[in-house]
Amino acid sequence: MNAGAYREPVMIEKSGYTEDGIGNQVAAWVEYYKGYAYMNNLSGSEYWEAAQTQSQNTVMFVLRYHPLLGSMSTKGYRVMHRGREYNINSIDNVQYKNETIKIRATAKE
Repeated sequence: MNAGAYREPVMIEKSGYTEDGIGNQVAAWVEYYKGYAYMNNLSGSEYWEAAQTQSQNTVMFVLRYHPLLGSMSTKGYRVMHRGREYNINSIDNVQYKNETIKIRATAKE
């Protein structure tokens, strides 16, 4: 894939804690990774698999590999794109080559 295909800005946030004005711990989403992705709607068997679970708003984000992305899990992380939240369903380090990461995510309603 050429470098020009990665043009959609995305931010991955991690569930964490911050302090409020008086020092109490408050649950919040914290910026974890910011970069550019290639986005694609599901097609073929992936689409029908998502349709069976009523997750038609599922999108595939393809990002260049970064060590932070390689250590992520599906719990405690989310993708933000153009102000919309996406819950992560799966993360795939393509062929374990550490070149691209595919994140399959569903838009939060």
